[in-house]
Amino acid sequence: MSGKDVYLNGEWQAGQAEGFVNLCPATGETVWAGHAASEDQVRAAVASAREAFGQWARMAQADRTSVLERYAEALQKRKDEIAKAISRDMGKAFWEAQAEAGAMVAKVDISIRAQTERAGTRTDDAAFGVARLTHRPHGVMAVFG
Repeated sequence: MSGKDVYLNGEWQAGQAEGFVNLCPATGETVWAGHAASEDQVRAAVASAREAFGQWARMAQADRTSVLERYAEALQKRKDEIAKAISRDMGKAFWEAQAEAGAMVAKVDISIRAQTERAGTRTDDAAFGVARLTHRPHGVMAVFG
């Protein structure tokens, strides 16, 4: 077991729940072995995210976008490494895993553009004066994919 199973509050720690092994479906080799996060660790992760949310919500949209752009740059730099991990984890052909890693990079820009198109602040003239639409961050969410 790795002992570095759960990333919590900026550091890796051992998972406190059941252990499991991830095998490459193509070769049967062990890709990763470790422990799942316990319920307490999941609660701590959510609490940590909620604590960080306030600072993130107060950050200007341009600064949040900059963080996402740096994330896309980091993904791009490690695209081959990510593709190898996807290939081993899923048993995918390497060329397909490379396409998936490239899609991860592209989705960051798609998400930035979608936020610009669908959110932010907009002011329009209206028959009664001015209509103002403002979007603000509302809280922590998790995505399971």
